[in-house]
Amino acid sequence: MRWHLTLTALGLSVLTGCGDARSHAELIADAAADMGAIEFERAMARYDSARAAAPDETDAHRQYATLASYFSLHAEAARAWERVLELERGDSAAWEGYIHDLRWAGIFETDRRYGEEILRILPEALSRAPDRPVIYNEAQDAAEDLGQLDAYGAILAEARAMRPDDQILLGAADALRVALAEREEGDRGQVVRDSVGAALDALAAEAEGDPDVAAPVLYRLAAGYDFKLLRREEDADRWLERLEAAPDRGVLADDPRYWDLTTDFNMARLGYADSTVDMSRLVAEGLKSPDLGRRGAWVDRNHTVVTRSALASIAGDAPSSRTVWGAATVAAEPPHAPLEPEVSGPLLDASIDVVRWRKGVFSALRGLLYFGIEPRAVLEAALAIEEDLRAHSPGYLYPGLRGDARERSRQDYIDVARILQARALAQLGEIGAAGELFEQLANESRDANTLGEYGRHLLRTDRPAEALDAFVEALAFGGSRYEPLADEAAAAAGLSPETVEERFAVRRPIVEEEMERRELGRRIDREAPQFALADQDGTEWRLGDLEGKIVVLKFWATWCGPCLEEFPHFVELLKIYEDDDDVVFLTVATAGSPREQVAQQIEDGGFTFPVLFDEQGLALDYEILGYPTTFYLDQAGTIQFKREGFEESGYEEGVARRIDALRGEVDASATP
Repeated sequence: MRWHLTLTALGLSVLTGCGDARSHAELIADAAADMGAIEFERAMARYDSARAAAPDETDAHRQYATLASYFSLHAEAARAWERVLELERGDSAAWEGYIHDLRWAGIFETDRRYGEEILRILPEALSRAPDRPVIYNEAQDAAEDLGQLDAYGAILAEARAMRPDDQILLGAADALRVALAEREEGDRGQVVRDSVGAALDALAAEAEGDPDVAAPVLYRLAAGYDFKLLRREEDADRWLERLEAAPDRGVLADDPRYWDLTTDFNMARLGYADSTVDMSRLVAEGLKSPDLGRRGAWVDRNHTVVTRSALASIAGDAPSSRTVWGAATVAAEPPHAPLEPEVSGPLLDASIDVVRWRKGVFSALRGLLYFGIEPRAVLEAALAIEEDLRAHSPGYLYPGLRGDARERSRQDYIDVARILQARALAQLGEIGAAGELFEQLANESRDANTLGEYGRHLLRTDRPAEALDAFVEALAFGGSRYEPLADEAAAAAGLSPETVEERFAVRRPIVEEEMERRELGRRIDREAPQFALADQDGTEWRLGDLEGKIVVLKFWATWCGPCLEEFPHFVELLKIYEDDDDVVFLTVATAGSPREQVAQQIEDGGFTFPVLFDEQGLALDYEILGYPTTFYLDQAGTIQFKREGFEESGYEEGVARRIDALRGEVDASATP
């Protein structure tokens, strides 16, 4: 058992494992106390010990599942929920948790078996937990990912035969009708929406003057008019308000209320809402959520609100909280007079909460440093976070990452924690120690962040010439936010304004090659899942028919902005390689991209390249977590490279390097 370190200033503690042989009741009591103290990792370990001590008592399994889900350990949570259901088959909340965690385990592990399990158990789940709309939502999404909406529809039809007047079930059937219609070309989707709208209008007319209308009817109206289905927000809000006041509402209002509040908050944060919208009131409402994960999200949003207030107290307005991530200045931190206690106190409290809940921890600590609040506490917290990351504690990394990608992400976050340590040391007057740590990071982990932050330190310590070199290198690695600092360093060193641009022009191609070589040296070497998909003209494409060719396979979605930004560059690639019979470019529109929208976007862009329709869950087989994602397959049909996202700079050159590497024209094994 490792001793746990208490960080009094931020109320943090670190603990892994609970090796003490205590009774089941004692473990449960201590775990509950940990929950109250927001010591979730320690609570989860104690609940796990309690599960082992008394495997036939449900409470420890239920709490362990809740915490595992909170930390995005969804496969582990699903196993715990399964045990709860073995003990209490009629627990509707456990059915909801089980379906939810199966769904997200399938997403983050990109494993279709979790979705298939949802469809297998769905009939029983709907019979035992008919009052849980989330089950329908998760099941439809899983079925869509798998390309099995028809199978989901058959399950709904069977349930409707037994419960023809179940309003929640009828609402789910409406959502399915719209989803199926959107797979068809033409205006079929709008026709079905109009039909659903007419049915809801008739139901609304009946319920309008009835003060005792049942909550399921109110739910169907609120959910049906929502933006996901009919996009009639005023009607949705009106019926949601009535649902929240219904004495028999149960959990029916929880999901729409959460998303409604979240939408209102985001609109206000981005400045699209009425200026009178009280973001603090929205936060207070959101923090009442019974769901642990959703409360954690509102803890993070509360920090956003408090940070905006702190910035406004300095600037006289409410600038974006992104300011604290790195202002274009080299003034000693903090770059302003100390905050008044009535401002700094709430900010410290909000930051404590964020770090405890492990939501946006780095942003919170950056904010404290930006405002010059408790640098000693920030140092201790950053040291504890580094220790957590090295010990593989949950709650810090994106849960979908695995293998080398996960390790790289973990190292990146360790670097961020160490940068925070160095900044805190500098604020504490330990300039030598801070400089050593900054320099070590810049040498060991060469990227825009480590180099840029080292440049800041050099400039603050009157070494502008060295700072300029660091900033130019950061710019070459894609750190455009450091450009004003590079200009400032050049001026401080007595150099002309053109110096930055001249040095950047020299370093950029060298660094680009360095970054490409890093990536080309990371071969995936995994057999590509086979497919047979039709394109927009009905032509079937089989991967097996492309053996002997290099295949560039791009997955995209109609709702993905970067995907659409990439298309003009993709067209340029087709022109470059139009006479090259050894290279094939294909795009795949994934499930959730209606054919009508795909056709419209192709027409609007004037695109002629093949667009394959993935209605079989191919994105799961290719382990896709975000869009756009591009795969490079060698002549044997093996995935060698995977590129996520879209970066305009050097796009065509980067694609060419990967293709040349697959041809054997680039030595991808050589790294600088």
